[in-house]
Amino acid sequence: MVGGWHGKAARLPAAPDRADYPYVTPSAPAIELRSTGRNFGTRVALQPLDLAVAPGEVFGLLGPNGSGKTTTLRILATLIRPTIGSASVLGHDVVAEAMEVRRVIGVMPEKPSLYERLTIRDNLSFWADAHAVPRVDDAIARALEFVGLGGRANERVGELSKGWRQRVSLARAIVHQPKVLLLDEPSSGLDPSAATAMERMIRELVAGGSTVLMNTHRLAEAERLCDRVAILRHGTLLELGTPRQLRNRLLGGVVRVELAAPPDTRLQHAVESLPGVAGVDWTGNGLLCRVEDAGRDTPRLVSGLVGGGAQILSVVQAGDLEEAYLELMARTETAALEAAA
Repeated sequence: MVGGWHGKAARLPAAPDRADYPYVTPSAPAIELRSTGRNFGTRVALQPLDLAVAPGEVFGLLGPNGSGKTTTLRILATLIRPTIGSASVLGHDVVAEAMEVRRVIGVMPEKPSLYERLTIRDNLSFWADAHAVPRVDDAIARALEFVGLGGRANERVGELSKGWRQRVSLARAIVHQPKVLLLDEPSSGLDPSAATAMERMIRELVAGGSTVLMNTHRLAEAERLCDRVAILRHGTLLELGTPRQLRNRLLGGVVRVELAAPPDTRLQHAVESLPGVAGVDWTGNGLLCRVEDAGRDTPRLVSGLVGGGAQILSVVQAGDLEEAYLELMARTETAALEAAA
């Protein structure tokens, strides 16, 4: 499907190998915010934010309502100007070079505001004309084929379900083959099947070379899709890193191990004395082990168990991004209450 979408005349560059960069800020990030902040009157919607998104990366903005996620996307989409600081997309400043930015981005808002009385084709044609897309009919056909609407171009948008409207919104965002996609709650309101299809399409776009910055309240979706995430609250950046890094930092790297038989005292002592092991809860035929660094210490734990004669049935990292997120929210609420006391 990706090859059918981009074809030989694709404008998007090939996706870089993930091993080529461990999400360290590159010399030329696809998206960059430099102390970018935004006020609405006396209300601070976004505290000065420093952020860089690498080419080919899927970056997620997480946080409760009012945390500054949509404000960040609106700044990058040139819909509002930052009150302080600056931001750029593919090296183009969002204020000084707003038109250049608009040429290289595709925007999918949470509420797509499609023309419901027009057909799917007419909606995309209007958008393609606004971007001066050459060979409009071919561009529309490619976009609709990509989102699975190739045979429904003449249907009115107002007659479509929420899931199909979301597909039209994505097709509109990619009809001019942008290099950067800004997605605001792309799976909002979708049933599990439609949400899974949306995830698949986002992955295919990234495989074709796109860079994606997305907002989402679906933490499981963010864990599956995003290379890195930033967690915001009240316009302030709280955490930044890969989902795995956030789990390690916020949940302490808890590893769950299931054994074929209950461990004896000798094995328990051996495991508890391993380097990097911060604590162990023994649970019948298994254990919950808190390690300092899951990536480094889990192999040591497995080796120690096997060396001690244990037969391991499974090893999984306990907790997920959602648990880490809720832990962070609880900590910030506690800190706020203590500060107010």
